[in-house]
Amino acid sequence: MNIEARPDHRDVNQDLPVFATDPLAGAGLPLWLPDGAVLDLPGRTLRAIHTPGHTTGHVVFHDEAAALLFAGDHVLPHITPSIGFQPAITRQALSQYLGSLRLMLALPDARLLPAHGPVRDSTRTRVNELLAHHEVRLGQTLEVASPGPVTAFAAAGELPWTRRKRRFAELDPMNQLLAVGETAAHLEVLALREQLVRVTSADGIDFYSVPDADG
Repeated sequence: MNIEARPDHRDVNQDLPVFATDPLAGAGLPLWLPDGAVLDLPGRTLRAIHTPGHTTGHVVFHDEAAALLFAGDHVLPHITPSIGFQPAITRQALSQYLGSLRLMLALPDARLLPAHGPVRDSTRTRVNELLAHHEVRLGQTLEVASPGPVTAFAAAGELPWTRRKRRFAELDPMNQLLAVGETAAHLEVLALREQLVRVTSADGIDFYSVPDADG
């Protein structure tokens, strides 16, 4: 496998590294692929595109000649990927994810090959669905935060979950954990957009509220 660095596209995430493993390394030693690296494989050439959000180091591989996108967990056909669930939590996980989704719209449309679920003919169609979903979710999150200071846990308890619109209490503990994390990610985007403000208490708990109209 020949790897060539070609930083020929750009976005806000270009300085973040991409992690991969060289299959030719006898000990399976890790190496870091720069964003935009080109992998010359037998029968095809792939370009690595860094897509943080689901995780900080997530990457997709674009085969422009065959119009294919190996999307991993970045673009899934039927569900939304969890956001930022990793040992090193970043407040900007959803903001990064939305930016990574928009980056896909800058590419020629390609057949979507996801890590989970069926193949779809158009990556762009699914990306637009995901962007629309998160805008709806941001609106719902703003609504539940508007009455007064809320934590991510409290806001998650007021939101519907899954396509069946299940209540938070109906989720198992693992999915409750994911739900709180995703709610926090949406609250952070609203704070970034200045639709909410975040105040951290002395014991480290984040509270979100609508900005004071007089402030």
